[in-house]
Amino acid sequence: MLRKGTLGTKELLYRFVRNLFVQTGQTPNPNSLKFIPQGKRVMDSGTMDFAAPRFTHVSPLARHIFNIDGVTRVFYGGDYITVTKKEDSDWKNLKPQVFGAIVDHYTSGAPLFTDEAPAQDTLVLPDDSEVVAMIKEIIETRVRPVVQDDGGDITYKGFDEPTGTVRLEMKGSCAGCPSSSVTLKNGIERMLTHYVPEVKQVVAEDFSGE
Repeated sequence: MLRKGTLGTKELLYRFVRNLFVQTGQTPNPNSLKFIPQGKRVMDSGTMDFAAPRFTHVSPLARHIFNIDGVTRVFYGGDYITVTKKEDSDWKNLKPQVFGAIVDHYTSGAPLFTDEAPAQDTLVLPDDSEVVAMIKEIIETRVRPVVQDDGGDITYKGFDEPTGTVRLEMKGSCAGCPSSSVTLKNGIERMLTHYVPEVKQVVAEDFSGE
């Protein structure tokens, strides 16, 4: 159910999904919207700003929102979540997906923050090039969650700049899986070559434990 109204000069949008109202309000930045889950506290105190996907390992909700194509920043306030998008992205397409991520989180009962440590293989290091940093970020935020949902995982092993080759290690259900080569070529390789032109191919080996 959608209902529009106005409060002063701010346009508000209400969405009622699974017994949860989520209200949006404009901000001075046209590329940022506040999402307000009615009756829910977001932060008990302070704020949290996620300026890039690599910082979202501590918050499943922020990671989920960053998985939405076009999102560039997530910010937690006391009773709201501010989401910032790319300038060329359309809120008409993004808002339903952000609504869904917020509703899924609060109806699942999952904690806003976890004690999960960042994955060491995709941790961006000071001496990493811009290309390597982008590869690691895509693997951590877009590839790894999908692979883990299928019962496996991947580890970033390196990038060979002269050949444009990304090396990965397949773990769990992905190791030795007959369809892993299809996943590698049609999924991972296609995504990396699309977002990072310097990547030409992705090769993988099964994890041996050594």
